[in-house]
Amino acid sequence: MTSSTTSFRTASPVGYGFHPSDEELVNHFLRLKMRGGSDHVVSTIAEVNVCDFEPWELPGKSAIQSNDPECYFFSPRNYKYAKSQRANRTTKTGYWKGTGKDRTVTAESTGKQIATKRTLVFYNGRVPNGVKTNWIMHEYNPTFDFPNKRDFILYKLKKSPDDTPAFDGGESSTSNVTEEDVQLRTQLESFNGIDEGDYNLNFALNFTNGNM
Repeated sequence: MTSSTTSFRTASPVGYGFHPSDEELVNHFLRLKMRGGSDHVVSTIAEVNVCDFEPWELPGKSAIQSNDPECYFFSPRNYKYAKSQRANRTTKTGYWKGTGKDRTVTAESTGKQIATKRTLVFYNGRVPNGVKTNWIMHEYNPTFDFPNKRDFILYKLKKSPDDTPAFDGGESSTSNVTEEDVQLRTQLESFNGIDEGDYNLNFALNFTNGNM
């Protein structure tokens, strides 16, 4: 199996941004990719086995090159063993580790669940001595089913700013997270559209000071 089967790659025009919602990622792009026969429609997302590359190599594999902080990939399911359902998230230099609770992605029109969304953080090295990095992926596992489907997962990759406090559901971090940081994070999460990987301390400070 090749690491990437998408041949379309181009620089994006000035002002271009690709920012689909979770529902659009799953219900449109991932659904069409799994059905097959519509690869030309979903060619804005490359097909890459994400664990064949280190996270800093992946942006160069994106179908569309832009200045957006996120990039997206379809990836075939990768298991540790042939008869195992345990995901393989190991690369040559490190591994991806799940953090926090899985979230539900629903279809707005029906209210039904269409996927689970898991946050993964990349660690350099090997368990149990891995060193946490600022590379984050959201993993979308579809829950819908239909005959003759192709088995893919969708990933959204980004790198958090170096000065961003790390929140990972209880694990220790090298960042110094203050009580003020936690309070600001709680305020941000009370608004729709603010996602786990989008927390920015400068944004929060501007918001609470009335500068937004």
